[in-house]
Amino acid sequence: MTGVARHVSKRSLLRVFFRSLFIQAGWNPRGMQNLGFASAMAPALADLYPDEEARSAAARRHLELFNCHPYAAAAIVGGAVRLEEEVASGTASPQDVSSFKSSLASPFAALGDGFFWLALRPAAALLAALAWPYAGLYCVALFLAVYDSIHLAVRIWLFAAGYQKGPAIIEILSRAHIPAATRGLKMGAAILAGALAARGVLLASEPHRPGNGVLVAAVIVAGVLFLPRVGLPVALYVALALGLALGGGFL
Repeated sequence: MTGVARHVSKRSLLRVFFRSLFIQAGWNPRGMQNLGFASAMAPALADLYPDEEARSAAARRHLELFNCHPYAAAAIVGGAVRLEEEVASGTASPQDVSSFKSSLASPFAALGDGFFWLALRPAAALLAALAWPYAGLYCVALFLAVYDSIHLAVRIWLFAAGYQKGPAIIEILSRAHIPAATRGLKMGAAILAGALAARGVLLASEPHRPGNGVLVAAVIVAGVLFLPRVGLPVALYVALALGLALGGGFL
């Protein structure tokens, strides 16, 4: 039966989003991110359920097992707030909230791992590494500025989209071209890695250090001679690592 429409205040929504930034802080082997999720939802539940018993029952829904990428989980937190509004208004059932969380946790975890961990973070780190000769220790600030500006913007967008669309968030993401962005970042990271490696190898063979270039070349030749045992890719990687270490002055 439909009741009075209930909504979460904008102030509480901001508090929910802020708390969602720490969803990983309460990780535990039994419920994984359930404590962080329940803590993030607390301001919204306080608005929606004035009755303490109803609020406790809602909180228990969010203490169920939950595990997702901590950044991508922002969309699920936003969607859960929207569904809790519908539950409090009598237009949805409590089971809808649990089903929404459990069905989207794994797909969003894979999406977040691919974009944030395997694409954005390496690309930002390699960009900062390339800037080191010019920026010195400020390259750390460059890494944080690039990485945090993007990941925080994406988290805000995911949370807002989740709250606005609820279960329809899947349709929004399907039009966001995140897989294409992930591939683009990985391609950019590969180019940056190649540039960084080339710079290290060139520095290793500067005129005042001719022996370094000979040493790197000798490693590759040795790998070719013992190809059945070592393998050319392994030899190239070892030579590359040696060149980077020599170019960076570590050896």
